[in-house]
Amino acid sequence: MKLFKNSLNGLLAGVALLGASLQANAIPFSVDITVDNSYALYYGTQTTATNFVGADGTWPTVEHYTFDLPTNNYIYVVTKSDLSVAQGFLAQFTNLLTNERFYSNDPQWQVTATGRYNSAPYDASLASFLELNTQLGVANAGNNPSHGWVATTAGAANGAAPWGTLAGIDSAAHWSWYDSTHTGVDPTNYGYNHDEYLIFRINVGASSVPEPSSIILLALGLIGLGFARARKLKA
Repeated sequence: MKLFKNSLNGLLAGVALLGASLQANAIPFSVDITVDNSYALYYGTQTTATNFVGADGTWPTVEHYTFDLPTNNYIYVVTKSDLSVAQGFLAQFTNLLTNERFYSNDPQWQVTATGRYNSAPYDASLASFLELNTQLGVANAGNNPSHGWVATTAGAANGAAPWGTLAGIDSAAHWSWYDSTHTGVDPTNYGYNHDEYLIFRINVGASSVPEPSSIILLALGLIGLGFARARKLKA
């Protein structure tokens, strides 16, 4: 009976924790990411980036972040290249509630080309948010070199030359970039050298979070089974 009580307490604690996440209308995510040559990670609404997560300018390293993404918000990845040799965006994103994972080559990603380079937003400063949100408005209106948001172009998988294997990211992840020719084919797998900086975005909908009613029914079912087992053991 003591074992059952401990299990029940643990279950209730877990349900309470998950319920708190649902009540906050946020999805806890972990991110493992790198970009050749550099990136900044934000999230926000369709029109406005509201939060800065992190940035890095050393592509051979993989950075790890965790953050709570409000449901129906977008993840934004600002990227810059060196306009030479190779460039790409490589990452994996894990929903910590469901353990579902998607990658930088997921077809739901979109990208926009700003035609700007040195002014890229790379921190939590007011100037960076002003630059980024101005360019989101331009992209949403279709008034930039890519004429708005377009599909990304996926290149080689993690492990391919010239980058090699970057630890901490699955082999299912592919380097992705923007193709101004809109052919969707990168014959070199090296990316393209134009219209930087780029902004990638993906919308993570409320469907990624289990329905509260489903969680409650599951919890009640498990509790009922626990009581039934406890009565059987007592008999």
